[in-house]
Amino acid sequence: MTTQEIADRLVDLCRRGQNALAQVELYHDNIESIESQTSRYRRTKGIKNVQKKTAMFFERAKTIYKYEISTPLVVEDHICFKMSLDVDIRGLGRVQLEELCMYHLKDGKIIKEEFYYTSDSETE
Repeated sequence: MTTQEIADRLVDLCRRGQNALAQVELYHDNIESIESQTSRYRRTKGIKNVQKKTAMFFERAKTIYKYEISTPLVVEDHICFKMSLDVDIRGLGRVQLEELCMYHLKDGKIIKEEFYYTSDSETE
């Protein structure tokens, strides 16, 4: 798949709430995930650990009021989009985030994801 095809598939799956399937289909086994400085999961390595981190976030999401993803921007082996999230998280309450989500590809798979956001609360 081209980078554009991967971007389109990633956005489509995420918009449908199928983030776990996106990880299975599109992520490299040696994926590295980098979160905001405020997150306890600042740097996570390996597909199993990234899948666990993502599952834990969605398990803590009591109610998702808004989950929007913009059209992806593709430059060579990089994908970027904006994610807007309004969610009630167990133990934290209602949190609204706007994130810049960046993905780096290698050999047709996502090898690195980075999330840039600011928040008064730790979300994960």
